Amino acid sequence: MSGAKTFQSRSIGSSTIENLEGSADIPMKQVELHHDKFLETAGRHVGSTTIGMISRMAMGLLVALIAAGCGDYSGSDTDTSILANNVGGGLPQGLSVTEQVTSFEQTVYPVLRANCDQCHGGSGPGAPQIAHPDSATAWSAVVDNQKVNFSDPASSRLVRRLAADFHYCWSDCSTDAAEMLAQITAWQTALDNAGGTTGGVDVTGLTSNTRQISDGVEEVGSERFDTGIIARWDFKELTGTTAFDTSGVAPAMDLALEGPTLMSSYGIDVAEGRAIATVDASRKLYDRIAAPATGSQAYSLEMWIANANTTQDGPARIMTYSRSTGSRNFMLGQSLYQYVIRNRAFLDESNNNGNPALETYDVDQDAQATLQHVVVTYDQLAGRRIYVDGQWTEDVDPISPGRLWNWDPNHRFILGNELSNNRQWLGQIRFAAVYDRSLPAEAIRQNYEAGIGKRLTLAFDVSEWTGGNSTIEFAVTELDAYSYLFCQPTFVSDTGAAIRVQNMRISLNGVVPVSGRNFANMNALVTSGRQLLSRQCSIVGGIVDPNTDVFQLVFEQLGIFQDPVTPPTPPPPGAEDFGDPVPVHGIRDFARVNASMAEVTGVDPQTAAVDTTFEQLLQQLPSQMDLRSFVASNQVGVAKLGIEYCDVLVGDGNPANQVLRDQFFPGAAGFGWNMTPAAAFSDPADVDLITDPLLDEIVGAGLRGDVGGSPARDQVEAILDQLITDLLADCGGTNQPACDSDYTRSMVKGLCTAVVASGAVQIH
Repeated sequence: MSGAKTFQSRSIGSSTIENLEGSADIPMKQVELHHDKFLETAGRHVGSTTIGMISRMAMGLLVALIAAGCGDYSGSDTDTSILANNVGGGLPQGLSVTEQVTSFEQTVYPVLRANCDQCHGGSGPGAPQIAHPDSATAWSAVVDNQKVNFSDPASSRLVRRLAADFHYCWSDCSTDAAEMLAQITAWQTALDNAGGTTGGVDVTGLTSNTRQISDGVEEVGSERFDTGIIARWDFKELTGTTAFDTSGVAPAMDLALEGPTLMSSYGIDVAEGRAIATVDASRKLYDRIAAPATGSQAYSLEMWIANANTTQDGPARIMTYSRSTGSRNFMLGQSLYQYVIRNRAFLDESNNNGNPALETYDVDQDAQATLQHVVVTYDQLAGRRIYVDGQWTEDVDPISPGRLWNWDPNHRFILGNELSNNRQWLGQIRFAAVYDRSLPAEAIRQNYEAGIGKRLTLAFDVSEWTGGNSTIEFAVTELDAYSYLFCQPTFVSDTGAAIRVQNMRISLNGVVPVSGRNFANMNALVTSGRQLLSRQCSIVGGIVDPNTDVFQLVFEQLGIFQDPVTPPTPPPPGAEDFGDPVPVHGIRDFARVNASMAEVTGVDPQTAAVDTTFEQLLQQLPSQMDLRSFVASNQVGVAKLGIEYCDVLVGDGNPANQVLRDQFFPGAAGFGWNMTPAAAFSDPADVDLITDPLLDEIVGAGLRGDVGGSPARDQVEAILDQLITDLLADCGGTNQPACDSDYTRSMVKGLCTAVVASGAVQIH
């Protein structure tokens, strides 16, 4: 159609052929062909309508359609077999883009260039650009927009638009469709002859190019809030034994590294020793923060740290401005899972060591063995506050804020230890700064989101598989001495076509580590020139040497190519072995034993004698609730604790110590507490005054739950009666205690212990 006579519509409906000739926008041949086609069809179906009228109607309708321009070649499908997301199905696979473009240039491309260039040739209004002057761009437009279907070439979009839609045929539509079908078939044959396939066979080795850390471009990082910084350490020196203060505020508080080493990823690794400033340089902190005349009376400490573990205590000194373990101006320390903040203030309740300390709530476990952003603020309104990873921990300063006038100007600033070298902290410090003001929460959040450390943009080329210039970019950092951190993969391409990226892995030195598979379930369709594939990160472990380590991306699907990973077949399940039967009953552990005895007797567990005995017997009481673990020593411990509870309950005969006894045995006011055992237990009714409350308040207290096989009340009562008989028989015998009122009370204590320490209470 190149060079064909063209025209442009100047009116719709009443336009004549003469009005339309002479324009340079729309191919005249197209009008004539559609006009003839319309007349042929109308002549078969209209009958008495005059040819002239039909001609005018046809031309009016045709001009109305053509006036809209060349139209969108990707309009509605006439063949439902063409699926909108048929990526990889019936499309060319197994060859590089270059090889595919070569076969395209020898078959379909010449037909498209010769007949479709005015609308789809790059400068025309039609989309997609299947006849673009650049063959690779045209190939991408055809393949990525699925204009061919090698599984059923006759249903290809290129064929159907001619055969069924009569879309801008260049001669006879059926002849043109047959020509297009023949070229698609020839393209398929050429692909197969070149070693590729159009039948869905997977490729082998669907990977990007290889990259090293040295290929990355260092990022400047997001905008930080640095207003008020008076000392700052970025640790970018890489070598040497000094970490320089880069704040620009004189005097520079450079830190001498007495043990810690500089890291290639920016930071210091504190495996021993400390980083320390001189007294003269440290004086800057006093002058800018605490001095009565010049100090702000507020400050902030900001750090990016990675605690080596959560077992160090002391607290271990992360950052301190001090002279010894007993004198400091401020400190940030670690105690197991807690952060500890001390601050000396001009207050009666604050001492020269900065105590009482503000400690993060132990249950929150704010201190973790991972990279964390930690900020401490102090001002005259809120006092001390601590923020972890951009969030206030909501731990409130236990004392009110005060002026800092009593700071000692002769203290030294130290990271990682105390001046006395006996409060070692272990871990990595990636960044540290001191401000002469309290940072607002939004500034802390901004600095957290800005990140830290040496961050690189590492771009992996995948153009071989997608065409054009296509890369996948990662933000890469050295997480620690063992692993890298790959974050936020972003697809960058100039193809303008939709590209499927699925199941991506990151290999290190030719091996995909387990930690490099965080994107193994990715399934993203790229539809723009720059698109974020995931907001997640992946740790890639196995550092050998950052200067020589080699990375590569491995895909299961990239564009039209697939290299699926077959999941390993799980081993057949072994024979089920459920072990010994688990008892349905349990035994109360140490804390529950104590709480149960306190509940049924009414004795306060904090009573001195009871509490002391419980602490002494703690290791002897049941440590778990598994009934199979219960041993004789546990029963002895339970009995000893029961004796203490019953001793407090019954008392010693002093009226001041029998309030609980009278409450527990309400009907026993007339019991012979001060009589001999023979007299006190002579009447069965008097015996009931003691045994009934024990049975009602302890055995029947409902603490046992519904335990099958528990003895009935009359059975327990019979046992208690027999115990009384046995104790009376022993009374007064050889080497036996005297049968006095003390023995009477001891018998009641024994009855109480027998019940409260029994399985009726402890088994549930």
